[in-house]
Amino acid sequence: MKAIHNLSKDARYQIISLLLEKRSKKELAEELGLTPAAITKFLSQVTHPSDETIEKAINIADEEERKRIVRIILNDLIDSIKGILEDYAEYIDTEDVKELKEILEYLESKKEVLSLRLV
Repeated sequence: MKAIHNLSKDARYQIISLLLEKRSKKELAEELGLTPAAITKFLSQVTHPSDETIEKAINIADEEERKRIVRIILNDLIDSIKGILEDYAEYIDTEDVKELKEILEYLESKKEVLSLRLV
């Protein structure tokens, strides 16, 4: 998933921390195919989880954790887009803005459809 590759280090740390809410370092390390020392390095921000580790994290997450991970990813992407819009406003084409609006409208309509299913 390309979005994972673009994740900030902070979002990666958040995902590992989230998974540790229900697991020990040792359990998480085993599930991710890593050593407990690697998990400790992530938590102390000496190193950050690779794309492969984040993908494994998503795969081992339960439904509730996966929802929270997706939220972390989306918030990170939104922050990145906001930063680009603020820092490079003069270079942003109206077509790019139009495409972003279309994506947001699509997501909003999808949210409405999902809420209708719950009723």
